Amino acid sequence: MGLVETEAIVLRSYNLAEADKIVVCLTKQAGVVRTVAHGAKRLKSRFGAALEPFTIIALTYFEKEGRELVSLRQAEIIRSFFGLSSNGEAVASLAYMSELVMEFAPPHEPNERLFRMVRAVLEAVASSPEDLPMLIRYFEIWTLRLAGFLPDLRTCAECSTKFGAESIYLNAEFKARCGLCSKRLGKEFSQAAHHHLRSAQRLSPSEFAVSTRDIAQGSINELADLSQGLIGRVLERQPRSRPSLG
Repeated sequence: MGLVETEAIVLRSYNLAEADKIVVCLTKQAGVVRTVAHGAKRLKSRFGAALEPFTIIALTYFEKEGRELVSLRQAEIIRSFFGLSSNGEAVASLAYMSELVMEFAPPHEPNERLFRMVRAVLEAVASSPEDLPMLIRYFEIWTLRLAGFLPDLRTCAECSTKFGAESIYLNAEFKARCGLCSKRLGKEFSQAAHHHLRSAQRLSPSEFAVSTRDIAQGSINELADLSQGLIGRVLERQPRSRPSLG
């Protein structure tokens, strides 16, 4: 409690009263925090452009025990991604990423791996916006994995046989089964899609994007069906800001 200094990524902001804003940040030290930025809507606000979505900032806030909202004291820009604001698909995708973080990351629960992942994906989008669709797949996969909702697709959920080159069959609960146990019923998840799913879990966002530039459309669809199906199952709805990237 008290004064906290940490690196943070601005996720979203909301107007509050006449001159203030609520700013939601993913912090390196304390997870997702909701801050009150007094005077942020004024023309000569001391925060300037530091509270724009997906700006990486050095954040200082004051926290009182028992209160969810904290008071934002200082925000200094470390890196801005303002250049992406002219790319409509990137803007929609960043809003989607923000929604997923806020849905899957409990408030005030530190998760440095999530922070590093979000930052790495941001940097990859800025470096190669043409890879945006696969970077979003990467983001979905890692968000599910870090939240504990990505199923183990290494072995059959029924007989524990390690999967090889054959297709996997997913039941309605997204449990992976071999052809024998599933009787080839359920949603087929091909060996190629399985390979790219494993790659996403061991490569950086940029490396994954490069590795999938020649990926078949069928595999892209399978990865999207898996990640978005799992997200919909966990949230019991589809995210409101999901972009149309294919």
